[in-house]
Amino acid sequence: MNSLYETDFYAWTQAQAQALAERDVTKLDWPHLQEEIAALGRQEYRELVSRLTVLIGHLLKWQYQPECRSRSWFLTIREQRRAIRRHLRRNPSLQALADEAMTDAFEAGVDLALRETDLPLRTFPEQCPYAFLQVLADDFLCDTRADWP
Repeated sequence: MNSLYETDFYAWTQAQAQALAERDVTKLDWPHLQEEIAALGRQEYRELVSRLTVLIGHLLKWQYQPECRSRSWFLTIREQRRAIRRHLRRNPSLQALADEAMTDAFEAGVDLALRETDLPLRTFPEQCPYAFLQVLADDFLCDTRADWP
């Protein structure tokens, strides 16, 4: 199994799924299964951070460059809030990592805002000014419950 894991990952996954379905523990590649399951959990955390990055970046743009607000920014904020809530419904234990995810997402969110505006770095705070539940609230900074003006 080790060589299959290294040479044909898809075939390895199918063989492992078959072994699990048959409850044949002798065919399970325990070390790689453990590694892959742990990686799946990390992937769920990365998705949360990625969505928070986009949300925070757009909230920063919304707050610090109000004269450039657009329907696109509004819809991105709305979409990310919904996607994060959906992700947390499917992975409720990620809620315990909310503060860590916000910290991880903030720096990248500032970089996103810098790339998409002409604002200098000093415009933005050094630490995230938002709380996790705030950024998810439909009425925080950008009221996404209402129609675009």
